[in-house]
Amino acid sequence: MSNKKISYKDATGVIEFTLKSDIMFHYVMQKSKAALLGLVCSLKGLSPSEVRDIIVVNPIELNNMTKETVMDLKLILNNNEILNIELQVYTDKYWIQRSILYLCRAYDSIGEGDDYSKLKATTHICITDQDLIPGEPEFYSEYLLLNTNNHTPYTKKFGIKVLSLNQTHIATEDDVSNNLVYWASIFKATTWEEFKALAAGNPAMEEVGDLILELNTDNQTKELLEGQRRYREMMASQYTAGYTDAEDNYKSIIADKDATIANMGVTIADKDAEIAELKKALNDIKRQSK
Repeated sequence: MSNKKISYKDATGVIEFTLKSDIMFHYVMQKSKAALLGLVCSLKGLSPSEVRDIIVVNPIELNNMTKETVMDLKLILNNNEILNIELQVYTDKYWIQRSILYLCRAYDSIGEGDDYSKLKATTHICITDQDLIPGEPEFYSEYLLLNTNNHTPYTKKFGIKVLSLNQTHIATEDDVSNNLVYWASIFKATTWEEFKALAAGNPAMEEVGDLILELNTDNQTKELLEGQRRYREMMASQYTAGYTDAEDNYKSIIADKDATIANMGVTIADKDAEIAELKKALNDIKRQSK
């Protein structure tokens, strides 16, 4: 990294790598305690005074990363709660299954033989611009284990939340007051002009702006960001291509089956006509024999 002090206020035009890059997100949040505090308070509906401590369990080192590095941000809040925050900005057919697995892994935080009372409340939070959840869209949704008859929670210490960046238009009043819509706008900002308008007068966001600019102007880091972006795009393209190929093959198979059924229909119709002719001939013989 360059030691030269730079300011996002001097930047203009398109932000090449925004906060929606998971490397960018992870790096910025581990570097800026103020931004991390603001995001966690918004996601949890807390006031800053309720947060005694936030520990980043899995900080990253940019020089030691590979394209397969897991980029979810794992936090311990107030020493009694685990938060696992991930960005999901590419299509993933199996995201629901994967999110459950990540939640379970994060919840399993004690060693063999430890007292179960040491297990911490755990929430997996997904920030996404994809439509991951079937059904009626929501801006910020929560999923818990529930009794299927009376909807009583089995526990509130184990769940998944999804912040849908593309659904700000249906945000609730609580979402607005908790600054979740503001954070969604920060994530979605694609130009420095947009970001500066949002960050003006907010010291935490100004720090975020400088960190984003730092990574966008460091050649080594840009190569890493570009490499990861191409890797993710390639994986998404392979998924789409595989889906399209399967769909084309499926259509071909259906077309063959339809043709077979149509031919069978013609054959059945021919057989019905032959049977009808035979019945007519049989009836004629019976009449003649009388």
